[in-house]
Amino acid sequence: MVDHEQDIIDILQEHLATTYDVTSARDGRRALELVRATHPDLIFLDIAMPGINGMDVLKAMKQLDPTVPVIAITAKANTSLAAEAIKCGAFSYFPKPFDLRYLEHLAASALSR
Repeated sequence: MVDHEQDIIDILQEHLATTYDVTSARDGRRALELVRATHPDLIFLDIAMPGINGMDVLKAMKQLDPTVPVIAITAKANTSLAAEAIKCGAFSYFPKPFDLRYLEHLAASALSR
């Protein structure tokens, strides 16, 4: 899970930790280190991050492991950004604020493929 907002990480981690082993990063550089070290099964990635933006992180993640599904998350409900994320290899796109039940559904769908 990658998000620059600690509150978002806390909420998602608390919600998803009952079902999944969750690791988090607050920036793109740390996220890429974790992908290299842990080879995750699924990544939730904030697209609008300071420093290395999420789209660049997504591209780098897909170069490291093209098989890992990435669910792009952002506060910007922008269909062109969603399309770009999907074009760059994201499994799906999810705008903030989010419905946690739908997020669980996306996670299960991504992991089942």
